[in-house]
Amino acid sequence: MISLELESFAYDDGAVLTGIAFSLGVGERALVVGASGSGKSTLARVLAGQFDAGQGHRFLGTLSVAGEQLVFAGSGSDPRIDPAAWAQHVGYVGQRAHAHLSMVCATVAEEIAFGLANRGVAAGRMHALVDLAAVRLGLSDLLDRDPRRLSGGELQRVAIAAAVVGDPGLLVLDEPFKGLDVAGRRDLELLLAALGENGTAILQFEPMLPRDTDPATRVLVLSGGSMVAVGPDARCGEDLGRYGIGVDGTVPDAAPLASVVKDGGMPAVRIRDLSFGYGAEPVLSIAALDVSSGEAVAVLGPNGSGKSTLLQHLNGLLRPDAGTVQIYGEDLRGRPVGSLASTVGYLFQDTDQQLFEHTALREVAYGPTAAGLPRKEAERCAHEALTAVGLADVVHRHPHDLGFCDRRLVALASLMATGPRLWVLDEPTVGLDLRGRDILARLLWGHLGDGGTLMMATHDEAFARAVSSRIYRIGAEG
Repeated sequence: MISLELESFAYDDGAVLTGIAFSLGVGERALVVGASGSGKSTLARVLAGQFDAGQGHRFLGTLSVAGEQLVFAGSGSDPRIDPAAWAQHVGYVGQRAHAHLSMVCATVAEEIAFGLANRGVAAGRMHALVDLAAVRLGLSDLLDRDPRRLSGGELQRVAIAAAVVGDPGLLVLDEPFKGLDVAGRRDLELLLAALGENGTAILQFEPMLPRDTDPATRVLVLSGGSMVAVGPDARCGEDLGRYGIGVDGTVPDAAPLASVVKDGGMPAVRIRDLSFGYGAEPVLSIAALDVSSGEAVAVLGPNGSGKSTLLQHLNGLLRPDAGTVQIYGEDLRGRPVGSLASTVGYLFQDTDQQLFEHTALREVAYGPTAAGLPRKEAERCAHEALTAVGLADVVHRHPHDLGFCDRRLVALASLMATGPRLWVLDEPTVGLDLRGRDILARLLWGHLGDGGTLMMATHDEAFARAVSSRIYRIGAEG
């Protein structure tokens, strides 16, 4: 179905991939694993035809899909890939799944059908294909919902449904399981198995080796932009560790949580009779929730249960329709969001939404500057935070030039630089490799050891149990 002979692939600022060759036949499945910066997401985009030869990219090699071979010599005369034609053969979902959606459609059904409609698929056929994709991914009850009101995990499933609805011969999926609940992961795995049996080739890209990887799945290991291991032997945990790759679900090494002493005084978070909805659509209802100062609470629950909605009430991004939210004894009603930054540090589920400055240093220094610190003092705080997350050497890099994992760590450093007592983290482990997870665990323990408080929403229960003193569940996992 697909064959790649890649001598090199480079952006204007230097080579990213070198010496990669492999092929994938009809119905075959391969797993590509690599730490942040290994080049796996770049390779995924190349295979998905998401590049413009000669326009900031230089590709030397050949790429064959569905029997058509394209030869690239790194020149302006290289073949151009027609995205619409390519999408008929290759379905692609990148790290930021919702970026593949139009987000202008009124309903989930329209969003899934968007590509089919652009190809002129007959209405009756289109409806049948959308319904089938929705059933396979557990989206049937959401087809009439506004996509902009979905959770991150629900959007992930919508993006995958939009990629598979046209029945492409090849699926390229970059971290497709991230943010999915138990039912969502099960539905997606069943779908991928069924697609493989029907002849779809599948390439899955991950920063960690999934614990339940099928022995029949070929594993390709990337490091430094090159393929360093292929085949069943690539599963060896010791070898993977050499390349900064861990096994998904592994609990990070860190100080025992028992060393954290809780403060018996005023609660950091106190919620009473909270209810919230979008118009007539109820989203969240909490009778009572207290979080002690110095406590670490992990919020678990299925996609769409209101985890992110709950967290967004803790820094005033959302305001309850009824009830009260108090942070360290102060009611948040009428309190401007910006005034809470030095008390409540918030990490978005999609941390790219938080990054807007031209360098990592300016990004991380923004919060302390806005809080009134002199420029030099703000930059000192930013340097300390970037060093703490292991990114002291990227201070002058543009945040969006960094890999997915490092972008998330820059956002975490931005939170830390203002010195908030309460850290509110939404899916903090998503997209993190072994190094990133270890850094995150160490920082969380340090914050708690210093008397700070943590609330985080996550589907990573193993990590949650490793760093949290209490699990708070919303809804019921299936």
